[in-house]
Amino acid sequence: MRAPGETLHLLLATALQLIGCAAKAPQPQTKGTPPLGEVMQWMEVYNRSFCQPKEMLVPVSEEHPAEVEHLLAPSCVPLRRCAGCCADEGLQCVPTRMHMVVMEVMKTRYLHSHLGQLAFVEHSACECRPKTNSKVNPERPGRPKGKNSIGHKHKKKRPPERDSPHLFSCPPCSDKRKRQDPQTCQCRCRRRSQHCRDQGLELNEHSCRCEKLRR
Repeated sequence: MRAPGETLHLLLATALQLIGCAAKAPQPQTKGTPPLGEVMQWMEVYNRSFCQPKEMLVPVSEEHPAEVEHLLAPSCVPLRRCAGCCADEGLQCVPTRMHMVVMEVMKTRYLHSHLGQLAFVEHSACECRPKTNSKVNPERPGRPKGKNSIGHKHKKKRPPERDSPHLFSCPPCSDKRKRQDPQTCQCRCRRRSQHCRDQGLELNEHSCRCEKLRR
C-alpha cells in the first residue's frame, strides 16, 4: 500500500502531463477561415511601404514608342521607379534623382531578329512632395472695374515656372506615338521625318508611321 504523499506526487505528475499535451495540441480551425500566418511587424510594414525606389515591370513601348515597328522581347523590363505611400493625401511620391541604364532587347521585324540596346530612366531617390495640378485653367479676359481702378496699371502675371518635371500645363497626348510641344500644347510625332527619308519613305503626320512616297 502506497503512502498518501507518494499518491499525491503521482496525481500531480499526471496532471502536468495532461496540461502539456493540451497546450501542444493544434487548435481547431473554424470551417472556411484561412490559417493565420506569421504577423508582420509594424516597422517592417512601414519600411516596405514608404516612398522609395522599387523595382517594377515597365512596358518597353511606353518608354520607346518609336519602336512600334519591331516585335520586342521581352516586351517589358525591370526598372526602379518611385512608389510608395506618403503621410498626407496632398503629397505624392516623386523622384528627386534619376540616372540612365542601358538594356539589351531582341528586336524582330519581318522574321529578322537582332539584339539592340535601349536606354531607360531609373529613379535613384524619391521624396513626398505636394501634388500639382496637371491642368491650368486658362485666364479669362479682364472685366472693367469700378472708378477706383481707373488710372492704375495692372501688373502682368508671370507664367508658372517649369523648373519641376512634374508640372504640366497641357493635357497629355492620347496617342503614345506623339509627344507634346510645351510651347503650343500640340501633339507631334515622336519620330522625325528625317528617319523616314533615310529609308526612302515619308512620315505620315496622322499615324506617325513611315509610308511609301506618294507620286
